[in-house]
Amino acid sequence: MTPVRAAAGPAASARPVEAGPENRIPLDVTTETASDGAADVTGRAARRTELMAVTRRLKDQDRQADIDRIHADFDANAAERAEYLRQMNVLRDMAMEQQKHDDEILKKWISLI
Repeated sequence: MTPVRAAAGPAASARPVEAGPENRIPLDVTTETASDGAADVTGRAARRTELMAVTRRLKDQDRQADIDRIHADFDANAAERAEYLRQMNVLRDMAMEQQKHDDEILKKWISLI
């Protein structure tokens, strides 16, 4: 249906208005506002939810990076400690061999007397 505009004078009768953008009658603002408002709220809620999810993911990644760093530090310290223990075992074995050798030399000296 074509919108109708009332004429200003008594001689003018109601006639159809041409459908140009300048002649269109604006729609009732309240009919569109409720759905636009709901869509806007829904959009903002979706964006906020997505932002919260991204923030949570970043915090989880940071926490996981910290945990990985702690694991790596622990592994490095455990490997270093294992190496020290291995070296101590080698040195203890060498000391035992040296003590056995010294005991044999002492026995030979005693036998010479």
